[in-house]
Amino acid sequence: MVLYMSQSNCQYLYLSNSQATKTAGFVTWNNIPSMSQSTRECYVTAVRLNVVFTQEQSHNDIIVKTPIPTMNYTATDNSEPLIAVLHSDDSKLFVLNIDNPVHLLSNDNIKSFKLTLLQTDESATGTPSACNVLLKFDYIDQVAYTNDILLDIPRQLK
Repeated sequence: MVLYMSQSNCQYLYLSNSQATKTAGFVTWNNIPSMSQSTRECYVTAVRLNVVFTQEQSHNDIIVKTPIPTMNYTATDNSEPLIAVLHSDDSKLFVLNIDNPVHLLSNDNIKSFKLTLLQTDESATGTPSACNVLLKFDYIDQVAYTNDILLDIPRQLK
């Protein structure tokens, strides 16, 4: 699979704790500023994500999912797309401990963003006291993608 991401054609979106609505197992941001003038295909990646709890959680890892539409994600349980797995050494502060390899093919038309926080047994976590997210939008190089399709058409006609 060829990823048509261009390093010079990306944007970042910081989701601040101060604008988040937090409930048990969920964090939601509403009224997100527009990323572009129109909906554009892109790979969405959480490059920084941390969640803090005042109460210790029963697991050292948290599965983070989000209900954004994707074109490159499937799960055996048909659940929301996984955006990251967080780890904690003290069961209170959960962070990405490695570069996040999950690149969800979606678009930048995000008006609200919701995270579902699950313990490894898929039960909901407690209510977080803080959550900060930095999302990276790597836009699809439409010219390269179109040229690749046009070059492949004669091969398919044979």
